[in-house]
This record gives sequence, structure tokens and C-alpha cells, in this order.
Amino acid sequence: MTTIAITNELFSSVFPESSEVLQAFGLKFSAGGAHISRTIMLAELECVLTAVPVGSDAADYRDTVLQRNVLGKNTVSTRQKSLRHLRELYALDEATLIFGLLRKLHSTDVTSLPQLALQVAWARDPLLRATTSAIMSASEGDLVVPANLALALEVTFPNQYSELNRNKIGRNAASSWTQSGHLAGRAHKIRQQVKPTAVAVTMALFLGTVAGYYGSAVFSNPWCCLLDLTADRAKTLGQEAHRAGLLNLRAVGEVVDLSFPLLAQFQGPTQ
Repeated sequence: MTTIAITNELFSSVFPESSEVLQAFGLKFSAGGAHISRTIMLAELECVLTAVPVGSDAADYRDTVLQRNVLGKNTVSTRQKSLRHLRELYALDEATLIFGLLRKLHSTDVTSLPQLALQVAWARDPLLRATTSAIMSASEGDLVVPANLALALEVTFPNQYSELNRNKIGRNAASSWTQSGHLAGRAHKIRQQVKPTAVAVTMALFLGTVAGYYGSAVFSNPWCCLLDLTADRAKTLGQEAHRAGLLNLRAVGEVVDLSFPLLAQFQGPTQ
């Protein structure tokens, strides 16, 4: 088994500090999160997005889970729990800008959902975020076990979770990173490189600007790092997204002109 050194210095230093503006956008900074009992729930999210039309309100999402039982849960309590965790991870309210952004970009390319979902869940679940270093410090082909993720969690939240809960969070996070494409395998999870779509890169650059990364720094923002992108590769894929009409990008040296005409409704007061 490959031994992976755990340090959260990189991601703890680049994730933005809490502010009212970022909280209003939909980022979360408090302790706790859905990964104490769930994963990023990709299959459940996809079911809900398929069942609920874009432009629906929060009540439509709630009724789809609770009344229409689109997730196929056997009891009311399990429906309620699923709704609560989906809200923790994604808000399920298009009035919350980060979820509105997910819906808009998902409607552009449904195949990008795993990478879109990870970026939003990572912004909203500090427990998932705390396991990042175990993934990012692993080289392609390395074996990554839940204990690596549990150790990374302990580095960020020392003495806050019992060994039982740390291990549970580690297992859930390992499943989430598998759903996103960072890990492959069932019993033995191997690190693999993500192959970002143009739509996923658009979200990463957008979230980077929301979080205050400007100029050439936007290509090194944490959401680009999540997609296994170097700054040069992020710029190249950003130019591909520009050619696809997803954003406007002009980059000459350190001078970067980046805008998102198709996503203007989600920019809010942060831009």
C-alpha cells in the first residue's frame, strides 16, 4: 500500500475566508456536513434534476422528494433524511446562487454532472473539503484507502470526531471521490486523473471569480485544482470554453479578461 503524507496546508490556505456575500452565494464554512452519514449522493441528485424542471422553486424540489417520492424511499423518514442531506450538499433552491449555477450548467451538458456536483458539494460540506489533501497528494495509480481520508479529516478537525465517525466519514468521502472520477475501483480505490469538461471548467473559473481570484490567479483557484488542472491547463481549457461560447476569455501574460455573459444572473453582488 502506498503511504500518503497528509497535509491540508494547501487547501486550507486557498479556500476563501467566510463572508456574508459568500454565504449568501451558497458556500458553507461551519463545522459538520452531510458526509457524517452520506456521500455526494450523485445518483439521487441526478434523479431530482431529471424530475424537476429548471425554474422551479424550493417547494417543487421538496415535493418531488417527499410527495412524489422520486428517490423511491420506503418510508417518510428516509425521504425526509434524503431531502435534508441533499439540501445540505446542494441547497435544492434555485434562489441560492450556487445551486442555480449548477442547474444552468447541468442543462448545458448533463454529462458534466459528476464534476459539477463535486464542486458544489465541496464548497458546501467542510467534511468533504477536509479530506481533499488525501486525494490531491496521491499520484495517479496510488492506492487511496478510507483511512487516508480519515487522517486528513483529523488534521483539519483534531479531536472533534470519534474514531468510529472519522472512519465513517472517510468511507463516505472515498465513495464521493469515486463518484466524481478522482478514484476508481470498489474494494481497492486507485487515484486517477480527472478529465474536466468545458462546462466543469466554466464552473471552476466562475466560482474562482466569486471567491476573489482575479487575473492569472483565477487559473490556480481551488476549484480548478479540484479538477486536477495546472494553471496552464486551466487556461487552455478556459480558452476551449470560450470557443464553445460558455464564457469570454482573453489572456495575455498576467493580464486576464474573463467574463460570463451566459451566467450573469448568478454573479450577484460579488462581481
